[in-house]
Amino acid sequence: MAHFEGKSCWTITFEQFKEALEELSKKRFKDKSSKGAVREVHRLIEGKAPIISGVMKAISSPTVSRLMDTTKFTGSHKERFDPSGKGKGKVGRVDLVDESGYVPGYKHPGTYDQKVQGGK
Repeated sequence: MAHFEGKSCWTITFEQFKEALEELSKKRFKDKSSKGAVREVHRLIEGKAPIISGVMKAISSPTVSRLMDTTKFTGSHKERFDPSGKGKGKVGRVDLVDESGYVPGYKHPGTYDQKVQGGK
């Protein structure tokens, strides 16, 4: 009988996998010999890839698509996405403070010294 680390174990070795298949084959094909049952299980899984069970599938309903449409977002949620609908990341979540010393309405920051020296 194969021994596994419990249901919390996500990986098994190839040897453990083969043992599990042997156990499964005995239960699934009781009327066949041990080797015949293993052959039948191999035939069932041949050419198939592992699947992940319990994964939720994307729901495509009008309600969900309306709720996920970033062009209809308002308020601070609207600031989190660019016009294409892609998230801005941290820039969209955190208010970044401009510590340059200039007021937001100043058009040409960094040119004050040039203007003052040019005027003298």
